[in-house]
Amino acid sequence: MQELDHAINTIRVRFGSQALTRAAELPPPQPWSSGTPLDHLSGIEGIPRGRLTLLTGSGTCGKLTLALGLLAAATREFAHAVVIDARGGFKQGSSRTHGEASEFVGNFDPWTLLPFDPELRSLTVVRLDPEASGEAATALARAGAGLILLMGEVPEQWLGPLEAGANRSGTVLIGVVDAPGRAFAHASSLSLGFSRAEWIWDRDQLVGLRTIARCLKNRVAPPLGESELVIRYPLGPRLPFEAPVLEVPLHAVELECASAVV
Repeated sequence: MQELDHAINTIRVRFGSQALTRAAELPPPQPWSSGTPLDHLSGIEGIPRGRLTLLTGSGTCGKLTLALGLLAAATREFAHAVVIDARGGFKQGSSRTHGEASEFVGNFDPWTLLPFDPELRSLTVVRLDPEASGEAATALARAGAGLILLMGEVPEQWLGPLEAGANRSGTVLIGVVDAPGRAFAHASSLSLGFSRAEWIWDRDQLVGLRTIARCLKNRVAPPLGESELVIRYPLGPRLPFEAPVLEVPLHAVELECASAVV
């Protein structure tokens, strides 16, 4: 028994207190169909409700664009879609934005968001210190927010209460980080990693990028491997826009997604 306790403590010290969380402790998640290519990568044709999904990758790799697509879809389906902005990514809008739209576009060009057709009345952005992000996210999950987009990590001590609250209410949890810490990674049920393959140019104008989306971890379905996504940037106020994110079949798919509960 002492050896077992020592092993458990060693794992928690090295990987965080969420390292021994078992998927069996939670009921099977219900998928939320976002209408994006990420639905297919989850293995359940949707983003799992009540679980933490991570979008990771360094540099400009498309993860934030994909997260904004999920956010916009959530504003159309749920009464409340919330951004927990603990790192200042969503700043007050520029003079080109108006009214409630300024909360949504932040320091991003508004035209990068319009292709996703958001319903701004359903969106709330909460700006606070990183230390308070866990408590705020947990309270919102318990209250039944439809989707919570975490711009950064949640303090480790709040990961358990956050997931428990989201599981009871069915809240969709999305975390966007370059490289998650051990506790944050272990608390996730689905982790998708993105790496830019190439920029897409039209003559001398940058019009998008190709990114490889890899399933790094999956507790909700068997592994599906990877997919190539094409992300198109909107070029000025032209309507209607082309589909901003397209999935491109890969000739060779490597099953790199770990389905083990770790």
